[in-house]
Amino acid sequence: MNTPTEIKLPTAHVSLLSQLDDTQSGTVSTVAYYTLVVLVMLSLWLFHLRYPCLTLSGLKNFVDMLDDMVQTRIDRGETTNFRDSVDRLQRQINDIDHEQSTVIFRWSSVHKYLCSSVITLWNIAKCYDKARVLHVSILEAITNERRAFEYFRDNYCRNLNFEGNRRRFRDEEANDMV
Repeated sequence: MNTPTEIKLPTAHVSLLSQLDDTQSGTVSTVAYYTLVVLVMLSLWLFHLRYPCLTLSGLKNFVDMLDDMVQTRIDRGETTNFRDSVDRLQRQINDIDHEQSTVIFRWSSVHKYLCSSVITLWNIAKCYDKARVLHVSILEAITNERRAFEYFRDNYCRNLNFEGNRRRFRDEEANDMV
């Protein structure tokens, strides 16, 4: 007699159950694989949103645009302290470029190449962060300059209107007295 723990199933049922287990484990591994792929793609997409300049050439173009903005302000006769920051960023870009040019891909040192590529990407991201901070500072300076000019212009126009009204009032009083 069979005890409750020793129930014997026919061999056809055992093979069917093992096939179901194989199918379920295959499905689980496929779902895990696709989930991992989706998470990696999502993280890369978010990283790219945060750092649109992931290449050295893109970073150079962004810093060159900042350099043009600073040069325009200097050409207008404005004193800025942004020139030093732009020069510092350009030196960092040159350092990154030099580091990147010294690394040569060899199959024997794939690990070293990948590590140096990740370090280069990290340095580009840090330099991009500094460039964004500088960009915001330049835009704030431009905005403050425009606000100051508009404030001056508005007050100047108000004073002209006030003086014109005062003169007109005096002229009317003088004509009334005559």
